[in-house]
Order: sequence, then structure tokens, then C-alpha cells
Amino acid sequence: MKKNKVILSLVPFLILTGCATAPPVLHATRALIDEPIKSADTSVVPQQLSEVLETQQQGYTGQYNNIEFILGQQYTSALGELCTVVYLKKSEQLAKQERRAACKNANQQWVITPQVIENKNNQISFGA
Repeated sequence: MKKNKVILSLVPFLILTGCATAPPVLHATRALIDEPIKSADTSVVPQQLSEVLETQQQGYTGQYNNIEFILGQQYTSALGELCTVVYLKKSEQLAKQERRAACKNANQQWVITPQVIENKNNQISFGA
């Protein structure tokens, strides 16, 4: 009986000791990306479309430079920028649609964010 009391009194101490140790520090052996993504001036949305992004709600459909677009849901990015999902489709294409994000940067300009994975087959832009 006395052994059980000693063991039970040591259990919380052992648990706290295990939680008090720092986790191991890991260092990456290789870079995850070759170079940071640089935002080019060509990704800035034209003024007319900036006004649409500012004033219109989700579901708004419009056309610019032979590109049809539909505004999707607004959200806040991991960088703290206000973003809107934009679905783009060339007017002559029947069903092929590209999902992109338009975000308001630190300069209060709307920009089409670069794709994380570049796809040569999806190069729809507003031509700005």
C-alpha cells in the first residue's frame, strides 16, 4: 500500500518533467524554394476592375478584354491582405475556367496573385 502511494505521488512529477524539456531544434538541409516570389507590375489589376473588386459582391459577373470573370468569396490571406476569389474564363472558351485570387496589397492596389504552381496551360490575364 505504501509503495502505491509513493508511485502515485511520483507520477505527476514525472509527467511535469517530461513536459518541461524543450523540443529538439531542427535545421533544414535544403531550401524549400529557390528564390522568393517577386510581384511584377503586370499583376496589378486595371483601375476599372479595381473599382469592381471594391464595390461588387460575391457572384458579380463581368467582362474585360475578352475575359469573363465571376467574383467569388472574400477572405483575409495569411499576410493579412483582403483577397477575393476570381474565376476567369476566356470568352471564346466554353467550359474551361481558372480560379485565381485578387488581393489588395500594402499600396492599396488590387493585384492578381501568382499561382503557387505554374501551369503553362492556364495563362489567362486581363492584359494590363
